Amino acid sequence: MAAGRAPGWAVGFLSAGFLLLRFDFISCESQRIFGAMNGNITFNTTSFMPFKEILWKKGKDKIIEWEENSEAKPFPPFIGRVHLDSTSGHLTIFNLKPQDEDEYEIESPSVQDNTKFVLNVIEPLPSPTLNCTETNESIRVQCIIPGFYRSHVNLTEYSWDCSPPQCINCSSDPSEVCVNKEEYLSEKIQCNISNPLFKRTASIALATCVPGDNSRYRYGLVAIPITIIILVFLFIIGRQKYIKK
Repeated sequence: MAAGRAPGWAVGFLSAGFLLLRFDFISCESQRIFGAMNGNITFNTTSFMPFKEILWKKGKDKIIEWEENSEAKPFPPFIGRVHLDSTSGHLTIFNLKPQDEDEYEIESPSVQDNTKFVLNVIEPLPSPTLNCTETNESIRVQCIIPGFYRSHVNLTEYSWDCSPPQCINCSSDPSEVCVNKEEYLSEKIQCNISNPLFKRTASIALATCVPGDNSRYRYGLVAIPITIIILVFLFIIGRQKYIKK
């Protein structure tokens, strides 16, 4: 009987070990936090015991250190723009900069598992530009982010305000769509770009993408003053001939 129970016991032991390793991996996983450029961010932590000492670190560098019955001591480059709540352990950073991006961690005997955060500092999104190209049967519309914007472009998502029959995917690129020229030329479409913190929109009238349809109207406007000039010229010549006679 003992020999029969051994394999089951071994499997149970291995399963329990796997679960412990899996739980340990999850508990050590860093939380991703997004902060706006020049804005503020707060790292929240949980403790079941009152804090007696706290150390917050950015990577391997100290940010701020505190011990019971003493004042918190901040370290460069966070002096003057960091605040520690010694009761909750929460850390707030002000006037965020791109250089602040890194992994943050709290170390304290009151915290069983050291809590880690990965900070991403994001600049406000600029308004996109819509460019369109006419083809034989459709109009290709591209939603373009200005080239100067470099802040976590990989986090930018695109969406379009237009019905599925109106907008068709030209390719796997979500920043462009194709529109049937004949059916929807009188309508507008809108592009939306967003990231975890910001959203911007831009729209375009599809009729402006097909200048050929308005050419007759423009040519007509140009022809009106030319016709008037010719008529005035003929009138002057005819009047001069009449006076001579």
